[in-house]
Amino acid sequence: MTKSIVKNLVIGFGFLNGVWFSIGINPEDEIITFIQPILSKLHPWINILFIILPGLLLIGTFYTLFSIYKKGGIFGSLAVLIAFIAGAIILTNYILTIILLIISLIIGKIAFKK
Repeated sequence: MTKSIVKNLVIGFGFLNGVWFSIGINPEDEIITFIQPILSKLHPWINILFIILPGLLLIGTFYTLFSIYKKGGIFGSLAVLIAFIAGAIILTNYILTIILLIISLIIGKIAFKK
């Protein structure tokens, strides 16, 4: 169970979001932009969904951050933050990225052991 939480939160939420930040795209926005014209042709009321969806995604992000803090405390949050930084610098310094990612995984393992 601990391995799953560490992998999902540290690598999935922290590192991958840092990589997307480094590349300069937001996958959620790209998907919404791609799907909206297609689905709006089905029914005009579907456009309301695309007005509400960004707010729901923001609430989901806050819930995930709260869950990280609740499950791992300060060290869990620190592990995810370090993983985000590692993902954000992947294009400029891949050796430091690997080192930071290993550090964040170690901190995450310790933090989410409870």
